[in-house]
Amino acid sequence: MYERFGQFINGKWQNSSGNETYEVINPATEEVLGKASKANNKDIQLALKSAEKGLQIWKNTSPWERSKVIRKISDLIRKKTDILSNWLTLEVGKPISEAPGEVGGAADIFEWNSEETKRIFGEINQSRFSNTRIHVYYQPVGVVAALVPWNFPIVLASRKISTALAAGCSVIVKPDVITPGSVMELVDICREAGVPPGVVNLLSGDPAEISSELIKSDIIKKISITGSTRVGKLILKQAAEKVQRVTMELSGHSPFIVFEDVDLNTVTDMAISAKFRNNGQVCISPSRFYIHENKKNDFTNLMIQKTKKLKIGNGMDKNVSLGPMTTKQRLDGIEKLVEKNKKRRC
Repeated sequence: MYERFGQFINGKWQNSSGNETYEVINPATEEVLGKASKANNKDIQLALKSAEKGLQIWKNTSPWERSKVIRKISDLIRKKTDILSNWLTLEVGKPISEAPGEVGGAADIFEWNSEETKRIFGEINQSRFSNTRIHVYYQPVGVVAALVPWNFPIVLASRKISTALAAGCSVIVKPDVITPGSVMELVDICREAGVPPGVVNLLSGDPAEISSELIKSDIIKKISITGSTRVGKLILKQAAEKVQRVTMELSGHSPFIVFEDVDLNTVTDMAISAKFRNNGQVCISPSRFYIHENKKNDFTNLMIQKTKKLKIGNGMDKNVSLGPMTTKQRLDGIEKLVEKNKKRRC
């Protein structure tokens, strides 16, 4: 499945310099989907040089031309919804009926940024001197390292790539080893849409090694990460040494609040969707429910009834509403949590 991809450097797909690979697992069947290319240090340095050259091309491309390319990416994402959805189901495990929602969201993000590209306005401010004016111009910050998680690989990669492209920056994308194909397919769409060589690059392989090398490089001027708070702290410490700009989206701990005046049928549907989307593997998945005392019993009973109707299975089955947990680590964690709560009830 991964043979036509690899490392994406200077506008071309290529094997890693050492021809190393790693296995990607289908969480529904626990079978090997294929072997993806594993980058080494030489590949990382090549990608950095590629992005550095790509920056010079892209930052000097007019906003209107950048906008056209970004909009074409959006159109191609919509055209290839089925292909991208299949990747999400095979790698993440999310139901095939749910996957198009993520793909559509990714297309919307590229479309939005295609318009924002033309609206990066500067400012003219008053000076304290009567014969001078202060002009503020916004310039691309430079090469961006985009660190993408596994739970929503396409939509989160789209946020990072499209925003970098809109601002005139080049980008090096690092997908998680759990879901490389989903992001590779997206990057290939960028190539097909006409993004110049070097502007979008992809490195697949050991997350810690690639991230560390990217952050250490003087070529990288901005880091964008979506991930755990633990990893965010580590990256922020590394970035602080060089005063690199960092944008972080880290773990959530979202409450779900049920007031007395709600329609229970509607609010339980909302709760089911929020809690079980992507098997709850979402940073905004509710982890606490605050329910008005007059609604507690009815809400709980209705939630139980609706939860029992959810069908668990292989996400490729269109009738399945819950796929597998994506990794054994996640499954083990959930099982421990279930056993812990069962003991509390005894």
